[in-house]
Amino acid sequence: MGEGSEGPPVRRRREKREEVRSKILAAAVDVFSQRGYEGASLDKVAEAAGFSKGAVYSNFAGKDELFFELVATRIDQRLEAVGAATARRPSKAPGGAESAARAAGRVLREAGEADPEWQLLFLEFWLRCARNEELRARLAERRRAMRGKIADLVEAKAEAAGAKVSRSEAMDLATTALALSNGLGIEGIIDPKSAPPRLLGEILSRIVAGAGLGGPKG
Repeated sequence: MGEGSEGPPVRRRREKREEVRSKILAAAVDVFSQRGYEGASLDKVAEAAGFSKGAVYSNFAGKDELFFELVATRIDQRLEAVGAATARRPSKAPGGAESAARAAGRVLREAGEADPEWQLLFLEFWLRCARNEELRARLAERRRAMRGKIADLVEAKAEAAGAKVSRSEAMDLATTALALSNGLGIEGIIDPKSAPPRLLGEILSRIVAGAGLGGPKG
């Protein structure tokens, strides 16, 4: 090669698929929060993420699919936080299960209170799913999976405390916890003082105590 030749251009390393998805999801949170579900578009998400619309479509089939992925991500994050909070409560100590329930409720409400835009977005998407049979079935499947994970936590805590709980009882408690969390979240949007973070935990701890899931009393 002659003097002054620059040689072949250095190619930019192609980003891994996981990195691209992560950036798209992060951008989608901002776009959905700013514009609402109906006002958001994949064009805007692609622009915010710094990719082409084709890059978004290569990772997600459409706006519904993208939002479902956001839902799954939020579910995993909150369940992880609940698991960490309850793990710090010794189940075999007197009132340990009630303390764990109180901690779980507080974590869920604090997460909702810290991110009110997500609560509004989820309500908007919930209504869309309620009116669309296919989307409703998909969301129901996701919610069943979430209830199952919560039920797993309930069973593990009850067993550690020396209590007996059936799968159906654990699932019922999971459904109740989600319903209370969503209901208090809705109330909190309009009147934050009516649904302080401690309230969900207090209610759940009383349910656990009343159902005898805390095991033998010390």
